[in-house]
Amino acid sequence: MIYFKRQEFDSPDIKESGALMDADFLKKLNLARHKAAIPFNINSGYRTKAHNKKVGGKRNSSHLIGLAVDISCKDSRSRSIILKSLLAVGFTRIGIGKTFIHVDDDAYKDQNVTWLY
Repeated sequence: MIYFKRQEFDSPDIKESGALMDADFLKKLNLARHKAAIPFNINSGYRTKAHNKKVGGKRNSSHLIGLAVDISCKDSRSRSIILKSLLAVGFTRIGIGKTFIHVDDDAYKDQNVTWLY
């Protein structure tokens, strides 16, 4: 990966757990980052069950299987740039919060959806 270090995706409770992220998901995310031409600061990548529970994640969270990240965004402009780049590379599951964007690539969940936090 050009734009990320594997440890950026670590669950806080297990060192080097970012290695459990799905390789195809990371390639797609890396391409989105390239298109955006701004940094993607990862708030949350892979999560253990314990960490997911601690942060109030859903029981079937795509973070648990390395198919999701939350990307920090500080303002409307960066939110727009990140969103456009994610859509441009083919991500179809995106959640938008005030300070972050969730993106996942879980084929077992509804596709072509965008939601708000």
